[in-house]
Amino acid sequence: MSNLKPGDHSGTNGGIYQEVDQHGHGVENYITLKDHEKAPPTQHAGNSWKLKERTPDSKH
Repeated sequence: MSNLKPGDHSGTNGGIYQEVDQHGHGVENYITLKDHEKAPPTQHAGNSWKLKERTPDSKH
C-alpha cells in the first residue's frame, strides 16, 4: 500500500500510521485511523502517513 497524504481516506486499511518525510524517513508522530477515515494533516508540508500496523477487519 502506498502512503496516505493528508485528506486521503484509509479505505479498509485502518490501523496505526507513522508520519514520514519526503525521503521516507520516519518522524516521531503516530496516529490511529479507523477504516474509511480521512487522514489528518501532517506536522510539515510534503510529509505523508505510512501504515505501520493494520487492524483486523471488523465483523458486522
